[in-house]
Amino acid sequence: MADQEEQTEQTQASSQKQTAPLAQIEQLKMRIEALEKELAVEREKATDYMDRAMRAQAEIANVRKHAQQDIALALNEALTTIVYDQLAVLDSFDRAFTALPPEFEHFTWVEGVGLIQNQLYGVLQRVGVTPIEAQGKQFNPIEHEVVAYDETSDYAEETVTGELQRGYKLHDQVLRPALVKIARASQAEATANTSIEQTETITTSNT
Repeated sequence: MADQEEQTEQTQASSQKQTAPLAQIEQLKMRIEALEKELAVEREKATDYMDRAMRAQAEIANVRKHAQQDIALALNEALTTIVYDQLAVLDSFDRAFTALPPEFEHFTWVEGVGLIQNQLYGVLQRVGVTPIEAQGKQFNPIEHEVVAYDETSDYAEETVTGELQRGYKLHDQVLRPALVKIARASQAEATANTSIEQTETITTSNT
């Protein structure tokens, strides 16, 4: 009887020993699953934070880019305004030297004024100002503004025969067009050409 009880106790102990690891394993599995879920949640949070950070960086870059563009535009507008105002000073120099009597050209004070004119032009040239070529050029409506006509047969029609006010560009953009006069056929030539064209047309029609 005692032997049977001892065997029963040993069997129960053995069963308890086998059940304990299984319970621990089950608990570990549950813990692992819980940790995996927490990890998945944290990964989603990290991804969301990363996306937000990248969007924030992109927005900052866009803001910085727009700010730089606005600053560049404002500086360009300011430069254009300042340069345009200085062109009136250059015009005054040009008119003064055009009206200067030849006998005054070699006076010291005249040479000094000429040096000031060259200095001003040099400053404008360094910021990108260049004069527009006009004399002898074919009329260009972008660079030239017609204010007079010259009836002559010495030039082809619409050739610039005179420059009344110099034009300028700023970085290849027209800042101020040149005021010019251009060649056109005289009335006598125009009438003769019209008569010739009419005669040719009648001859062609009869043929």
